Amino acid sequence: MSETITRAPQRRIGRLVRSAMLLAAVLGAGSTASAGSQPSFDPITFFTGATESSGSLKAAFSSAKATHVTGYGAMRGSGQFVLDQTMTVAGDTKTQIRQWQLHQIAPGHFGGTISDGKGPVTIDVAGNRLLIRYTMINGMKVESVLTIDPGGRTGHNVSTVRKWGMAVASLNETITKR
Repeated sequence: MSETITRAPQRRIGRLVRSAMLLAAVLGAGSTASAGSQPSFDPITFFTGATESSGSLKAAFSSAKATHVTGYGAMRGSGQFVLDQTMTVAGDTKTQIRQWQLHQIAPGHFGGTISDGKGPVTIDVAGNRLLIRYTMINGMKVESVLTIDPGGRTGHNVSTVRKWGMAVASLNETITKR
């Protein structure tokens, strides 16, 4: 009986973590290239049009699962950039749909919202890398670093989700501009 009691919270945590990582699936990093050796990363240029990513989500108390995200981004009135995404995780029966709305605040600094987040999204550019931060609706904190490869058509994302300051999930993915 105690095994059943402890497994139920683990399953709920696993579901929350998977949702959290899907929120981070578009923007994050991990290339070994240094920020100074690459051109500056322009997130609007990279995410305009169609993108696709595949990766691996590792949540606490569960094995890694394959992820897949398709997206389409475009500028809409008064400098607002909108990125629509459809996300799936292997073994999950539900597809998740979300939307990012971003705008440039200053050179190298962007702000906005994500439909399944709480509060603002911040994006800071450092050379060929983006640092993205936001809080999910459930209160978990997401930090992603996205590194663009030479040529500007592929990016690598490493995202970490934290609850009470402790890492509860990580996502490692490759994003390709189609």
